Amino acid sequence: MVFRREVFAMTPDSLSGILVVDKPSGMTSHDVVFRVRRILGVDAVGHTGTLDPMASGILVLCVGRATKIARYLVERDKTYLSTFLVGRATDTDDITGKTVAEAAVADLPDQLVDETLSSFLGFSEQMPPAYAAIKVEGRKLYDYARAGQPIPQVAARPVEIRTLTRTSPVLKDGTTVRFDVLADVSKGTYIRAIARDFGSRIGLPATLAALRRTRVDRFEIDDAITLERLAEGARPLLDPLSFLDFPRVSLSPDLVFKAKNGAFLPRAITSADAVVVIDGDTPIAIYRSDPDKGIMRLEVML
Repeated sequence: MVFRREVFAMTPDSLSGILVVDKPSGMTSHDVVFRVRRILGVDAVGHTGTLDPMASGILVLCVGRATKIARYLVERDKTYLSTFLVGRATDTDDITGKTVAEAAVADLPDQLVDETLSSFLGFSEQMPPAYAAIKVEGRKLYDYARAGQPIPQVAARPVEIRTLTRTSPVLKDGTTVRFDVLADVSKGTYIRAIARDFGSRIGLPATLAALRRTRVDRFEIDDAITLERLAEGARPLLDPLSFLDFPRVSLSPDLVFKAKNGAFLPRAITSADAVVVIDGDTPIAIYRSDPDKGIMRLEVML
């Protein structure tokens, strides 16, 4: 799905909106944010979910006042194209890490690969990689790992894997084999961990050799812009409110005044749990129901 390109500007001098970037491999998500800030001349830029430095593909950024709704764009499903490498395991669960196990792979039948991939489908509990961005006591797991300190224990996390399909032949490369995998997964799923666990299920070390994110919810890779194109002057910002699944509720003049001042609104304005309240065609704020009080409370002023 390719969206119409338009600049969503709060004022003529202030850019605001969603920017879908095609992150190159080798950059951190923070590197991309820093670069976009410099290119656009906007301080307020934030991402809605990190992408490993090794990985390329879609990174959804919120620019300017659109950062106010970044929280609503995080809980999204994703699609990845990846390459699994069997015969080697690393401490990071991807090819950038230190080798911790090796084994020569004599043969890896297609049927075994496909059946093992299928065994991951559905809901399950996944143990995150040691080098992950999960925070424990204010520090990310990879900060502990890179400092050579004991890595805190974290609980397995619920994930859903909807698609996990081999998309290439199983190719032998010396003592290892590799093949491409298409994955359609829920938020919080680590493809690195799937590659690692794939190896465990067939009794061989395995790691992730390549990763490209091609979809985040309704954002497809065709919607993404490279940093080079952005630096050349392209400004493909998208209206952030069009990607929220909240209904819009038009308010009467007296309630418009209340909403603009962040006051409670009557629950009777909607049956939905959360809404964007508007004055004519102008969005004012996001309100959410408080079932205990029977009112609508301000959540975000737009």
